[in-house]
Amino acid sequence: MGTKAIAIVLVVSIGIVSIYSRCTKDVVGCTGNSYAFKVDAKVYPDKDSINIGDTIWAEMNFSSSLLDQTNEIVDFSNANNLGTEMGFVKVVNASPVELKDVVNDFTFKLVFGKELGSPNTQLLKEYSFQELGHKYMFKLAMIPRSSGTYRFNMVKAIDVYRNGNACPKASFYYQLFNTTNQHYYLYPGGAGVTPAGADYYFYVR
Repeated sequence: MGTKAIAIVLVVSIGIVSIYSRCTKDVVGCTGNSYAFKVDAKVYPDKDSINIGDTIWAEMNFSSSLLDQTNEIVDFSNANNLGTEMGFVKVVNASPVELKDVVNDFTFKLVFGKELGSPNTQLLKEYSFQELGHKYMFKLAMIPRSSGTYRFNMVKAIDVYRNGNACPKASFYYQLFNTTNQHYYLYPGGAGVTPAGADYYFYVR
């Protein structure tokens, strides 16, 4: 092989190695979440007791530019899979605590967002958020059809990525900062509850 041919092979080889190295780095560097955001959710009216047929609203309305846990402002617009999973249960026995999956105890009306398929239709409702302008929006009306003590929660979203860009990923943690009382005392055992997400307790008369 001539000197010129060897030089061409070397250049091509170096280019391939360089491209492969960058791709490998991106894949390896994207195995975990790169960002973590805290998002305020709101539940209203903030009452521990309501009547059958009354409406409870769950709402989120936040900018697509968010403050990361490292105090960096990040534009996370055009997210592909941003939403929440909501679980609905009813306390059917206080001691020992027994819960029943009760999605069918409610009528739902979605104002902002999109409903997704659920792996457990008796327990869960799954939604993606709607992006309007530079905001993500979610608004859901829940109307109870039976009496009893109920709980629902809004579970965090993990591995959220932007369209056309699988890296970096982000986690969104939902908290009820604008809701003054989550009524933990309605749960058997009192206020020692440690919820997995933004959860809310109420009694239906």
